[in-house]
Amino acid sequence: MGRPLLPDTIKEKRGTFRKSRQRPTIETPAVQLVDVKVPARLKGEAKKIYERVVRQCFANSILAEIDADALSLYAWELAELIELQKRLRDEDYVVEEMTKNGTTVKLNPLVKVVQTKMAAVNAIGQQFGWSPLSRMRLKAMANPKKEKDNFSEFDL
Repeated sequence: MGRPLLPDTIKEKRGTFRKSRQRPTIETPAVQLVDVKVPARLKGEAKKIYERVVRQCFANSILAEIDADALSLYAWELAELIELQKRLRDEDYVVEEMTKNGTTVKLNPLVKVVQTKMAAVNAIGQQFGWSPLSRMRLKAMANPKKEKDNFSEFDL
């Protein structure tokens, strides 16, 4: 997969920017809150999550028309995760299984499914800056610190 690509503005500030390697910028059209419709494939809890997330995206000004599919995937995954967690609450985390050698205790397979869903939700959420670490990275990219030059006092 390789390293994530850095924006050209950060490369300029680091002094590693080359005009020949400049990435083209793609302007995404602004979307109004009234234009956003909940995809028909989302039902119940996923629909509520989608509507809530869209409002949050507009509040943070991070929504473009192209993000609709990723948002619907996030809402669907999160709704499934909530349902699986409710199911797991009613079951045990470990299950006993009868084998020819006797009874063995193993982890409930539903726990692994919940962990997988949780990882998917977190991965999609990080793309939108919905984790504390990804928000810090987005802020750092938007407002880079000026490094103190230790040699600025010397005239060269």
